[in-house]
Amino acid sequence: MIRIDWDPTPHFGPIPINWYGITFVLALLVGGILVRRWAPRFQVAREHYEGLMVSIALGTIAGARLYFVVQNDFSSYVSQPWRVLAVWEGGLAFFGGLFGGILAAYVYTRRHGLPFLRMADLFAPAIPIGGAIGRITCGLDGMDYGTPTALPWGVIYENPNSFAPMDGISRHPDQFYELVGDLMIAGVLIRLRGRMPEGALFLLYLVLFSLLRFFVFFVRGNVPDVLFGLKNAQWTALAILAVALPALVTTLHRRRVTQSF
Repeated sequence: MIRIDWDPTPHFGPIPINWYGITFVLALLVGGILVRRWAPRFQVAREHYEGLMVSIALGTIAGARLYFVVQNDFSSYVSQPWRVLAVWEGGLAFFGGLFGGILAAYVYTRRHGLPFLRMADLFAPAIPIGGAIGRITCGLDGMDYGTPTALPWGVIYENPNSFAPMDGISRHPDQFYELVGDLMIAGVLIRLRGRMPEGALFLLYLVLFSLLRFFVFFVRGNVPDVLFGLKNAQWTALAILAVALPALVTTLHRRRVTQSF
């Protein structure tokens, strides 16, 4: 078993350190550096990908927060609406951030006359890399902790400030499962970049990440089942698959038909 004694709420003198916020910013910075490096391959001007990164960052934060609020004790936020803006209290949901980032990107590309699908392909490999960075803090803090397990790589959280229960029970390191899965997805996307028709790389990301989330959430221990033994995130993953998978197949088939002529 692996024991983790990590304090998620340390202080530098009187100043509190928010590790989750730090890794969120780090993920955005790393993603931005990668996009900047890849942009010439996609023939995207600097002012456009920089403006798009700012829009995506804002859309991601807004979407992640709203998705969390709707899923978690929505009535309390209705009675205290100012708490919706209190992101420092915690509460950001990845799927909400993904939806918010996609919407922000679509609005930006439409406003500036840019090809949305090409821009989506440019950003596609950076998304799982950023997600993997965010999962580091989640795993150390005990946030989004897993279900009990007897596997040798199970984790036990020992710091009293951890977000996981202090019950001495070994749990699945589901955050690190997702981290590894994200890096594998990024590797696949980078490997296939330039070999697929426009838009297919981003659609492939949606398919692969939805599959990853669907299976990881079977061992996610801090969220309840909502219907037929599945959690909200799993139903969201299935909804994305229902749209992205047929779109991916159609895109690839259309290219095959075009090449046959």
